[in-house]
Amino acid sequence: MLFLKSKKTIYLKNISKLTYASFFTSAFYYIINQKAIPVISWMNVYGIEEYMEKDLTNFILFLKGLMIPIPINLAIFEYFSVKIFGDTRVVTEWLYCVGFVFLFTAPPFFIRKRTFAFFISILISVIFYFSSLKIHIGNPQSYDIFFPLLLLIVILIFKKIESCQIPKSYHFIFFGIIISMLEFMRPFALLFLIPLLVFLIILLKRMKSISIFALFAILPILLLNLPYHIHLYKNHDQLTMTNHSGYNIQRAWPQVMPNRSLEELNAKPTRPGRWPNINTMEHRDNSNYLLSRIFLHIKKHPADSIIHGIKNISNFLFYQYELLNLKPEGCIKILFYIFRFLSYVYLFYQFFLLFKKSIKLVIFNTDALVLILIFLQVILFSLTESGETMRFTIGILPFFALLPKFKFKKSK
Repeated sequence: MLFLKSKKTIYLKNISKLTYASFFTSAFYYIINQKAIPVISWMNVYGIEEYMEKDLTNFILFLKGLMIPIPINLAIFEYFSVKIFGDTRVVTEWLYCVGFVFLFTAPPFFIRKRTFAFFISILISVIFYFSSLKIHIGNPQSYDIFFPLLLLIVILIFKKIESCQIPKSYHFIFFGIIISMLEFMRPFALLFLIPLLVFLIILLKRMKSISIFALFAILPILLLNLPYHIHLYKNHDQLTMTNHSGYNIQRAWPQVMPNRSLEELNAKPTRPGRWPNINTMEHRDNSNYLLSRIFLHIKKHPADSIIHGIKNISNFLFYQYELLNLKPEGCIKILFYIFRFLSYVYLFYQFFLLFKKSIKLVIFNTDALVLILIFLQVILFSLTESGETMRFTIGILPFFALLPKFKFKKSK
């Protein structure tokens, strides 16, 4: 009996390895001609002409004047790509394609030692990868891939630190660089730093590591991100890298339609054929006013807001994915909806167990952090966005392939 069981395990392991190799190869094959949109083109305010025509000094001045949510780290990579190759291929082709593939192929690889889990993880990744590839072609924003990719890398670093008896200093240096780049990627990334840094403190305390490791981890944030946010506050009177958040969030709260709006006198397009220039103080003030009205509405109508929030979460979980008439079709469409449904059922079941067995008994490990990060994204994106839901979902799905679950201490 043991012999038969061992033989089945070996057979499943070999099948899984072959399937993974096929998945990895075909993943590159099907994405090879896909390109992302340059981040400089966000809302068609600017374009690659800004890269071509500006020298480094003027480009730095241009970045300092940005109020709209263009990730400056990606913009810098795109700038040098244009100067060296004549286009943005480094970011919009090379990094985008490699990042897309790694985002979906890395989770199974890192649990490959658990044979059955490895096979299930591959199955999840294959379904979500090919459906996401089909969906994302409708609006291929590179940061939709890079943000969850950096978050995944942070998780993998934590897993490595967790498995080491004596962590290495380069683990924490690498962690610091990655979370620094993560924070530059999206305005809401600040919210994700909180659970990541809390978990880092827990790890350091658990391992009784020296404080120099903590310094390595936060040094990039102190040297790069903090000065950037000070600059934003001092020169643009905004704390985050966006003057547009009120408009984004209002799409999730359409019942809030304030009458007041400052006339945006400086909204003239930066070039012929471009959209209105929203990189202005007037747009920031209108956005802030809209945001304040949303918060006031929630405060005045708490019951209605709770019901609306639940509807938003439901819409996020069961959204019919399409953008510009592009969506998964046929068998992949059916499998996509089935696996997405099962993934979210699994997520809420894990949190049901968490509250049933008592939060005090949970072992706060990397798996627990993954579940918290997935849940945080679901709540955040469903309450602050509507219309482009599928783009955010693409960044959540790969984390399910890690097959995270809460582990609990034995109650006394």
